[in-house]
Amino acid sequence: MKIAIVAPVMVPVPPPKYGGVEQIVDELAHGLGERDYAVTVFCSGGSTIAGKNIERVETSPYPTREHQKENRTLEIAQIEAVLDRQDEFDAIHFNYEPIIFRAERDGREVNLLDYFKKPVACTFHNITTIPENIAYYRSAASLYRHTMVFVSKNQRSHVSFFPNSKVIYNAILLEHFPLEKHKENYLLFLGRITPVKGILEAITVAEKTNIPLIIVAKVDPVDRVFYEKEVKPRIDGTLVRYVGELSVEEKIEYLKKARCLLFPILWEEPFGLVMVEALACGTPVVAFRRGSVPEIVRDGVNGYITDTVDQMIVAIQACEKISPSDCRKSVERFSIGRMVDEYESIFRKLGDAKINQLG
Repeated sequence: MKIAIVAPVMVPVPPPKYGGVEQIVDELAHGLGERDYAVTVFCSGGSTIAGKNIERVETSPYPTREHQKENRTLEIAQIEAVLDRQDEFDAIHFNYEPIIFRAERDGREVNLLDYFKKPVACTFHNITTIPENIAYYRSAASLYRHTMVFVSKNQRSHVSFFPNSKVIYNAILLEHFPLEKHKENYLLFLGRITPVKGILEAITVAEKTNIPLIIVAKVDPVDRVFYEKEVKPRIDGTLVRYVGELSVEEKIEYLKKARCLLFPILWEEPFGLVMVEALACGTPVVAFRRGSVPEIVRDGVNGYITDTVDQMIVAIQACEKISPSDCRKSVERFSIGRMVDEYESIFRKLGDAKINQLG
């Protein structure tokens, strides 16, 4: 069976440092390749993914995270490239939500998904709460023949009218995240420095508790002004320390020793892979009650779910009651094998689907 997996062009596959979607694509492709599927990965320039039964097709000259003005043009070019080669594959998996496929063709607005001969799978990795996107999805009945994959129940709940959908949680290589029972007295923030990730709230927690905060995070160009004006002035190098963006191996060293991971998100986070990574290391998570948090954090078992900064401060004091072993056990369900099993089931159904040309 021949499967095409399409990754966004913003970050290479696998990601050198930060890149949750691209990490998932890398693990899924390798998992399927090991099961003797022929996998073609469409990805950005600079990607290095390779392995058993894996073919890499770079569809942009370079990753577009640092070239935002070119991103949309290269996204469409990538979709067109897959469309031109669709007959080569038994199943096609896009790591884009359907709104990305809206484009102008022959002088009219179309959705490029309508030009695929058989249903494809689209995994949503972003928020599903944008009103204009929801309205479009409700009105675009031609999309309903495709399989929509969501990475959490919360993410799917906002567009639950899609008739053919499934929740497949993201996963990590658990063996890469060692359990550490002995913690040090620091808080950890890991991810991107952007307002909705709650970086300012994390700093406030550190200031109010006088517990050191280590920030392991990337600053995207779009957030540079926010970082310079709002975040940087509060980094003193002692109580609040910023160590930048790190490799996977380097971030694990911080994850496994932290007193807890702070996850004070201010948006409907679709999944939050860093929560699973921390828990795998035996590190409890203290998070705001948004997005997928209640699907990952079990209050009082592997961390605490809170609604305010003050509640988060109280929860941090209680983290010593959380067993690192219980944290680890709580995320065994987020294994790569489980994720590959669930995608494999979808791809086999797509391969059996009858050809149905629309548009």
